Amino acid sequence: MDFVDWMHETHRIADQPLRAALAAAEQGDAEACASAARETALFYLRRYLEVVGDEEAAAGDSVACLLEAAARHDPYFERLRAEGELLDAGSGSGASTDDFVDALKEIRFLAMARAGKARGFSIEPDESDPRLDKLLTHSTPVDRACSIFAQGAIVSFNRCAQLGMLSGLPVGAKAWHNPRRLLDFVMFHIPDNRYCAGEKVANSQRKGWVDEALEDDYQPSVRLFFRRAEIETLPGFDDDGLHQFMVRDEVSLDLIVCAVFPSQQAREEALARVREPERRERLAARCLIAPPDSCADPQSYVRATNEMVAKFL
Repeated sequence: MDFVDWMHETHRIADQPLRAALAAAEQGDAEACASAARETALFYLRRYLEVVGDEEAAAGDSVACLLEAAARHDPYFERLRAEGELLDAGSGSGASTDDFVDALKEIRFLAMARAGKARGFSIEPDESDPRLDKLLTHSTPVDRACSIFAQGAIVSFNRCAQLGMLSGLPVGAKAWHNPRRLLDFVMFHIPDNRYCAGEKVANSQRKGWVDEALEDDYQPSVRLFFRRAEIETLPGFDDDGLHQFMVRDEVSLDLIVCAVFPSQQAREEALARVREPERRERLAARCLIAPPDSCADPQSYVRATNEMVAKFL
């Protein structure tokens, strides 16, 4: 079984206790939430330990102990010690249902991400463009790109909420079960031609629901390109073992290498929102427009715009 099938099977088996934890949280039942969250976290950690061949440790019945065993194989698990202790303590800890659910989300995501790493799961080498190896992208819907150009920075969800720019929960927190702390970060990804992750994220944000297939009402994103080395040296940069490229709070738009817009109109709308004439002029020189015939589907859009960026460099 390849890793993607293994991952789907894992999520399918864990679906019932996960939903039980979420339902108990909605009902405010701390005891039931803590119990279901702990059961689900144990399952995900056992699956990880099975992948790395540590079946003896996988037989344990303590989240903290399983995390300690996992950390012997992968030090990223050391970051979750407090979450393991919280789930083991259960409702007697006095923690809220949100705390229990968040601890589960942290363990769930890291266990799956590091299991993939242990099994050698990665983007196929022939699906990446070596000319873009030193770049990262941030993809966003056109309306949010206009807000970014007006703000002069890509801003995290929580910072946007503080500024009154957004409300409610983003689709990642609602549907992808992202931990709360991720709302403090701006996320980046590699400009791959195969998975088109940025297009999936941007269209899901636009629609308000997860759309992995992008077969209905696909709209190309605005793709902002940055140098990986510059992102990694920013003060707010963090590597959590899951989202390897993330920066706390905000990233200045002045750092972009270039931006690709799906249309001339989108480009003009974004640039018109830039307040400072000198910054507008600098950004205009870096703003490209995708070929119209590439905008029908995500793979052709990503491939065509990656080629544009490679030539621009």
